[in-house]
Amino acid sequence: MSCLKIIIPISLLIISCEQREWYKKEIKEDEKVQLASQLFNGAGHYYYQGSVPEQFLLEEAQSHDLENAAIWRERGVPYLKRGFGSEMFPYYQRAVELDPEKWSGIRGYIYLYFYRDYGRAIADFDATDTLTEDFVDHPQGQSVDYMRGICYYGLTDYNKALAYFNKYVESVIRKEGENWVDAYAVLYRALTFEKLGQENRALEEFDRVIRIYPNLSDPFYHKARITLKNGNRMEASELIVKAREYFEQGYYHQRPYVEVLEQIYLMDIESLEEEIGLPLGQRRALDL
Repeated sequence: MSCLKIIIPISLLIISCEQREWYKKEIKEDEKVQLASQLFNGAGHYYYQGSVPEQFLLEEAQSHDLENAAIWRERGVPYLKRGFGSEMFPYYQRAVELDPEKWSGIRGYIYLYFYRDYGRAIADFDATDTLTEDFVDHPQGQSVDYMRGICYYGLTDYNKALAYFNKYVESVIRKEGENWVDAYAVLYRALTFEKLGQENRALEEFDRVIRIYPNLSDPFYHKARITLKNGNRMEASELIVKAREYFEQGYYHQRPYVEVLEQIYLMDIESLEEEIGLPLGQRRALDL
């Protein structure tokens, strides 16, 4: 009966010993901050955001530097995206405490889009403005003026909403031109004009949205709705067909994880089609 012999190469034993010795290494105090930064920056390169391995790596990084605000924030992200607010907020709160200039606007963005907590969102956007008086902040790539407009729209304070939308839109047009304006900000400005009873201004702004984003379903839907109310059934028919066409192609105002304010759905389009009296066979076939 033969015996199975296992031969372990000397090189593997050496590597194994070296790895164990690495984990036993004493880290000097002046090296910990740098090591934490290296671990934090490496996490995103090697692991998916919010994955278990990434969280272990972030926990290790944080053990070496509890004052790194970015690590605190990143540890809260998976709870945010999975809807565990009570677990998420302490991480973001600590990030804001450590670096309010960088993270208060981000937290305001979360209050606005994920929780529709408009009061807290406005407070964070106001705080960000106070900390950076020389320029308008853009947390997550969006102007705080634009987002404050959404907050006041959500609070039904349409005059304040319009003031902030105007501030954002007109500033971008003045500095960069109309095509650089966020089309959704113009969409909200149009809806705000409508709320204030200024339908003609609303229609003008919907046309501006179409110039900036020609394939967006939302302005065609809203124009169809207003046009029908004003008695022009033929024009409303043409507009709603365009709204459906672009909606079915996926071109409508939406965001990952959350429903946006005034988001439109296919059932809205179908309901308006029925109200217009558009025959089923013509709803996709109208040649504009």
